[in-house]
Amino acid sequence: PEFDYLFKLLMIGDSGVGKSSLLLSFTSDTFEDLSPTIGVDFKVKYVNMGGKKLKLAIWDTAGQERFRTLTSSYYRGAQGIIMVYDVTRRDTFTNLRGVWAKEIDLYSTN
Repeated sequence: PEFDYLFKLLMIGDSGVGKSSLLLSFTSDTFEDLSPTIGVDFKVKYVNMGGKKLKLAIWDTAGQERFRTLTSSYYRGAQGIIMVYDVTRRDTFTNLRGVWAKEIDLYSTN
Protein backbone atom coordinates (compact mmCIF):
# COMPACT_ATOMS: atom_id res chain seq x y z
CA PRO A 1 0.00 0.00 0.00
CA GLU A 2 0.94 3.63 -0.50
CA PHE A 3 0.74 4.22 3.28
CA ASP A 4 -0.26 2.41 6.47
CA TYR A 5 -1.97 5.29 8.25
CA LEU A 6 -3.48 8.60 7.19
CA PHE A 7 -3.64 11.51 9.62
CA LYS A 8 -5.46 14.78 9.01
CA LEU A 9 -3.69 17.54 10.93
CA LEU A 10 -4.76 21.18 11.17
CA MET A 11 -2.61 24.27 11.61
CA ILE A 12 -4.42 27.11 13.33
CA GLY A 13 -3.48 30.51 14.70
CA ASP A 14 -3.75 34.20 13.99
CA SER A 15 -3.09 35.63 10.55
CA GLY A 16 0.57 36.33 9.83
CA VAL A 17 2.08 34.05 12.49
CA GLY A 18 3.83 31.84 9.92
CA LYS A 19 1.57 28.80 9.52
CA SER A 20 2.08 28.59 5.76
CA SER A 21 5.84 29.15 6.03
CA LEU A 22 6.14 26.42 8.68
CA LEU A 23 4.11 24.03 6.55
CA LEU A 24 6.22 24.73 3.48
CA SER A 25 9.40 24.27 5.52
CA PHE A 26 8.19 20.92 6.93
CA THR A 27 6.96 19.51 3.62
CA SER A 28 9.61 20.78 1.20
CA ASP A 29 12.63 21.78 3.33
CA THR A 30 12.42 25.38 2.12
CA PHE A 31 11.40 28.51 4.00
CA GLU A 32 9.79 31.59 2.48
CA ASP A 33 7.85 34.61 3.62
CA LEU A 34 4.45 34.03 2.08
CA SER A 35 1.40 36.19 1.48
CA PRO A 36 -1.70 35.47 3.58
CA THR A 37 -3.62 32.29 2.83
CA ILE A 38 -7.02 32.77 1.23
CA GLY A 39 -9.37 30.07 2.50
CA VAL A 40 -7.59 26.73 3.05
CA ASP A 41 -4.48 25.09 1.64
CA PHE A 42 -3.03 21.70 2.42
CA LYS A 43 0.11 19.74 1.80
CA VAL A 44 1.03 16.07 2.19
CA LYS A 45 4.12 14.67 3.88
CA TYR A 46 5.06 11.01 4.15
CA VAL A 47 6.88 9.96 7.31
CA ASN A 48 8.26 6.58 8.35
CA MET A 49 7.77 5.79 12.02
CA GLY A 50 8.09 2.47 13.80
CA GLY A 51 8.27 0.59 10.51
CA LYS A 52 5.01 2.12 9.30
CA LYS A 53 4.49 4.68 6.55
CA LEU A 54 2.35 7.61 7.66
CA LYS A 55 0.63 9.99 5.29
CA LEU A 56 0.17 13.38 6.95
CA ALA A 57 -2.42 15.59 5.27
CA ILE A 58 -1.68 18.95 6.89
CA TRP A 59 -4.32 21.65 6.44
CA ASP A 60 -3.36 25.30 6.64
CA THR A 61 -6.14 27.79 7.23
CA ALA A 62 -6.45 31.53 6.86
CA GLY A 63 -6.18 33.17 10.28
CA GLN A 64 -8.43 36.09 9.33
CA GLU A 65 -11.86 36.41 10.89
CA ARG A 66 -13.59 36.72 7.50
CA PHE A 67 -12.63 33.16 6.56
CA ARG A 68 -14.04 31.56 9.72
CA THR A 69 -17.09 30.24 7.83
CA LEU A 70 -14.89 27.33 6.74
CA THR A 71 -14.36 26.15 10.27
CA SER A 72 -16.80 23.31 10.89
CA SER A 73 -15.87 21.42 7.72
CA TYR A 74 -12.19 22.19 8.29
CA TYR A 75 -12.18 20.55 11.74
CA ARG A 76 -14.25 17.50 10.72
CA GLY A 77 -12.24 14.29 10.90
CA ALA A 78 -9.01 15.88 12.13
CA GLN A 79 -6.78 13.69 14.28
CA GLY A 80 -4.47 16.47 15.43
CA ILE A 81 -4.18 20.23 15.69
CA ILE A 82 -0.99 22.31 15.59
CA MET A 83 -1.44 25.70 17.25
CA VAL A 84 0.95 28.32 15.84
CA TYR A 85 1.90 31.72 17.23
CA ASP A 86 4.51 34.41 16.59
CA VAL A 87 7.05 34.64 19.42
CA THR A 88 7.44 38.38 18.73
CA ARG A 89 3.70 39.08 19.13
CA ARG A 90 2.39 38.13 22.57
CA ASP A 91 -1.24 38.65 21.51
CA THR A 92 -0.92 35.76 19.05
CA PHE A 93 0.07 33.52 21.98
CA THR A 94 -2.75 34.67 24.26
CA ASN A 95 -5.20 34.18 21.37
CA LEU A 96 -4.34 30.46 21.37
CA ARG A 97 -6.40 30.15 24.54
CA GLY A 98 -8.75 33.09 24.08
CA VAL A 99 -9.77 32.38 20.47
CA TRP A 100 -8.36 29.17 19.03
CA ALA A 101 -8.89 26.74 21.94
CA LYS A 102 -12.52 27.88 22.10
CA GLU A 103 -12.86 27.24 18.38
CA ILE A 104 -11.44 23.73 18.84
CA ASP A 105 -14.00 23.04 21.58
CA LEU A 106 -16.78 24.38 19.38
CA TYR A 107 -15.97 22.59 16.12
CA SER A 108 -13.90 19.47 16.79
CA THR A 109 -15.69 16.14 16.76
CA ASN A 110 -13.15 13.90 18.50
